[in-house]
Amino acid sequence: MKERFIKQLHSFKFAFKGLLSVFVTESHMRFHLVAALYVIAFGLKFYSLSSAQWAVLSLTIASVFITEIINTAMERLCDTVTKEYNKNIEFIKDVSAGAVLISAICAVAVAFIILFRIDVFRYILFHFTTNIFDLILLILGSAIAVMFIAVKPQDYVPFIKDKLGKIKKEVKEDIQE
Repeated sequence: MKERFIKQLHSFKFAFKGLLSVFVTESHMRFHLVAALYVIAFGLKFYSLSSAQWAVLSLTIASVFITEIINTAMERLCDTVTKEYNKNIEFIKDVSAGAVLISAICAVAVAFIILFRIDVFRYILFHFTTNIFDLILLILGSAIAVMFIAVKPQDYVPFIKDKLGKIKKEVKEDIQE
């Protein structure tokens, strides 16, 4: 029984590793994550959504993530099979990318149906024009989001680890003094 439990834990570890890998390697996945976080943040701050509306948004977001993950897996599998041009592999890649496109278009439609209400839209505009601090946070957050999407994590993660390591070392030295 203990062996089975440990095996289950390992399978979760591999699943999380796979999710992290797709977020690290795929800018489209990071884009979908940022879009989902904005929908959730705006939904929480400016809307009184019902449980059913949250459920539909959650399932829609999940469908985009799932199709993007499957698309990434299909592309990697095809690239492993051959690097040479192959009509069938082109078809497989195009079809799996098309699935992501359909999922993303449906997600935009669902978000539009649930979230686009002219009264709330006016309130959001009013909120950001009268709360300059929130507007600055939105602009800074958007700039960070663009960088998160556009810059590969392997380009900035070592920098962050280095800075955190230096901070940790300084804190240890301060504690020892």
